[in-house]
Amino acid sequence: LRPMLYHIGNHEMADTLTEEQLALSDYQRRSPHTAINILRTSQLNAASGAKSIVDLDVGNGVLEKASGITTYTRNAIRLANTGKEALDTALQADMEMGL
Repeated sequence: LRPMLYHIGNHEMADTLTEEQLALSDYQRRSPHTAINILRTSQLNAASGAKSIVDLDVGNGVLEKASGITTYTRNAIRLANTGKEALDTALQADMEMGL
């Protein structure tokens, strides 16, 4: 995530978020329920367009293809600001609703 933050120009967050805070981005993919993401044609076209995939410098001269970095970085910052305790509490509440 740190290289993604640098790529979009958010150097302040790239430099200040801890590894623990960046790891909270894993909550983007946690759900006690199956989910389906339905996209409009315009969203699908934007997601698969030529500008949606970039060469991301991950360090040591290594470039990786990456997409969705604006969304991932925005969510990572939001989750870092929310904090682990609040995320765990919300996840537990969602899991209990499914029981």
